[in-house]
Amino acid sequence: MFVNNENIKIKTSRSSGPGGQNVNKRSTRIQAWVNIGDLDISEAKKKRLRIKLANKINEKDELETESDEERAQEQNRDRAIEKLNELIENALYEDKPRIPTGPHQGSIEERLHHKRLRYQKKKSRRDAKGVGVEEH
Repeated sequence: MFVNNENIKIKTSRSSGPGGQNVNKRSTRIQAWVNIGDLDISEAKKKRLRIKLANKINEKDELETESDEERAQEQNRDRAIEKLNELIENALYEDKPRIPTGPHQGSIEERLHHKRLRYQKKKSRRDAKGVGVEEH
């Protein structure tokens, strides 16, 4: 968990999602923000977040998400916090660097075999040209 409940700002509003008549009466939609500067991670990781999540960070340096998928406000609050954590976790994940490998023995032998076949084919054409052709 990257986001603490103390760091989160939450706003509720009426949802357009499921809920029937309840949608018109209750504010179940949750918007959640967390300031990148308030996160308990290194400055290098904060910089990486700002680059990777630039389209989800507002002008106040806050990472923003929302949830209106559930009927209950509490479930939407939990889902919004979960989304914030997922966004941060995915942005901070780094792929392992690929270690280049050389060609294996079988592929080297196959390449040389085909090379030999091409050489023999072209050599046989060369030899066939000279046979039966008289020079003037």
